[in-house]
Amino acid sequence: MRYPACIKNPGSLLAAAAMALSLFLLAACGPSDDSAKPAASTPAAPPTPPVTITLFASPNTDSAPIWGAIAGDFYKAAGLDVQVKVFPSGTTALQSFRSGQGDISMSGELPSVNYWGANNQDYRVIAPMTRHTQGYVVQALSSVKSAKDMIGQTIATRIGSSGSWFVAEYLKKNNIKPEQVKLINLDTNMMPIALDKGSIAAFFIWQPFGLQSQALSGDKVHQLSTAEGYMRGYTVLGARPAWLEKNKEAATKFVAATQQGAIWAKAHPEELADFLQKQYGTDRQQTLTVMKYIDLTMAFDQQFYADFSSVSAYSKDAGTIDRSMDWSKYLWTDGLAALGADHVLAPPAK
Repeated sequence: MRYPACIKNPGSLLAAAAMALSLFLLAACGPSDDSAKPAASTPAAPPTPPVTITLFASPNTDSAPIWGAIAGDFYKAAGLDVQVKVFPSGTTALQSFRSGQGDISMSGELPSVNYWGANNQDYRVIAPMTRHTQGYVVQALSSVKSAKDMIGQTIATRIGSSGSWFVAEYLKKNNIKPEQVKLINLDTNMMPIALDKGSIAAFFIWQPFGLQSQALSGDKVHQLSTAEGYMRGYTVLGARPAWLEKNKEAATKFVAATQQGAIWAKAHPEELADFLQKQYGTDRQQTLTVMKYIDLTMAFDQQFYADFSSVSAYSKDAGTIDRSMDWSKYLWTDGLAALGADHVLAPPAK
């Protein structure tokens, strides 16, 4: 067969035609089985390691939201590895916190305000955990039947703690001058023992230490008063501003998980009592008693502002802080605000 002169290589023409036919057939028949297979998937990224937070707390019911969050695995679910170091009181915890240890520390309302004032405002409250009046008690010898019976006697509290504010308000409202009693400092776990021995006539502190005193001493002692009409005690969580700025996401998750813990603790008091008994040897019935009246509202609300205005005024009068409360420098609201507008109300005007 003869080809036109313009076709120099008839073999290449046949090859091109064969290739065109192959492409046409592939298009008509669709992709082969091999081409239908998905591309190999990219290996999954390793899970993000949990953020470690060192938390200072006391092993009692006033830290119920923390224990609820641990018992319910809410911190773990939020990607947090919360390492708890326990202290007998918030005042003691803040002493270690002052040295640079820990990330978040619980304390009472008065230690919190005093720490803020004494440490160049290098501290922010991130959430109140609990509040109540019934859980603060005056536990006294049975011979002390009224406030006036304390005159000339030795009484105790954990000086610098919420108990100090309680003592001051109790004496003032019962027209007793501070110099008419001898106030000494005791660790919380030593108060029931001192009262049982008669070394003190009364102590001012939170539960369960009044209940422990009753179990230890029976009718030798009695509960003379609660804080009703004198003060409302709080347990709050606080952190350093620099840590909060660096760990905003983790801190926000921590607050949310602690809120879940508060809800869990309120709904499961029996399980909470079991947890505290197993982990820290606390009295199960005492936990259940406290849970009946404790308020676990985690919000910067009007009640919070009113009570903390009173605390800061007391601290300023006592000379433990040298300035009035500045809410913008005392509170970190981002964590609670993320839970909803009702968790952070506007503070009172200066």
